[in-house]
Amino acid sequence: MAALGGGIASSGGPCGALTGGIALLGRLFGKIDPEEKDDPRMWKAAFKFYKMFQSEICGEKGSVDCRDIACVDWRDREAAAGFYGGEGRLVCGGNTGRAAGILGEVIDRYLEG
Repeated sequence: MAALGGGIASSGGPCGALTGGIALLGRLFGKIDPEEKDDPRMWKAAFKFYKMFQSEICGEKGSVDCRDIACVDWRDREAAAGFYGGEGRLVCGGNTGRAAGILGEVIDRYLEG
């Protein structure tokens, strides 16, 4: 999952914490046999996680893209170095922890349902 950092391969795209969480929900609730139907909880849980992530982590920005959440252009080496050398790394770690907490809430809710 490390390659999700920086928004999928440092592209600045969707946040790795969001992408990883969605992947886990797919693993928990997704079908094993291609002939089966998907468990409807997968779609509900994934959408709930997405909306909570967007609301609680992205805030007013609304964007789920790493470049917008972290406010860094990952293609700019100096900007990326500044992110890792400054508080950006701590903020990102905090957001990842918050995303894990949200994911836990969603999993608890939909595993029961």
